[in-house]
Amino acid sequence: MTLDQALLFTLLAIILGMLLWGRFRYDLVAAGGLLIAVVFGLVPENLAFSGFANPAVIIVALVLVASRALENSGALGALTQWAARNERGTGAHIAVTGGLGAALSAFINNVAALALLMPFDVPVSNT
Repeated sequence: MTLDQALLFTLLAIILGMLLWGRFRYDLVAAGGLLIAVVFGLVPENLAFSGFANPAVIIVALVLVASRALENSGALGALTQWAARNERGTGAHIAVTGGLGAALSAFINNVAALALLMPFDVPVSNT
């Protein structure tokens, strides 16, 4: 293993550790990791932001913005109440959520369907 590879793996391990720790915002951790990689010459300067040209990055960003907007507007409230009724067991909840995901995926991008359904199953912290 070359020195550059060892430095890159070390940097990735540090970034992963910081993301798991959760003390810092994930966007700042990612931007800081990219900055450190450029400073150490692990990523060429002219290619540092080339990943943003990939359409998948733009789609994921737009889907997450749209998902948050739908969540904040309350448009998903009725669907969430129906899908997450307490009298359903875990298996039924998984089936309902999977069915909704399949139905959404028939018409929209799979990542978009995931982003729309994430608020159903991600617990909200009060901190």
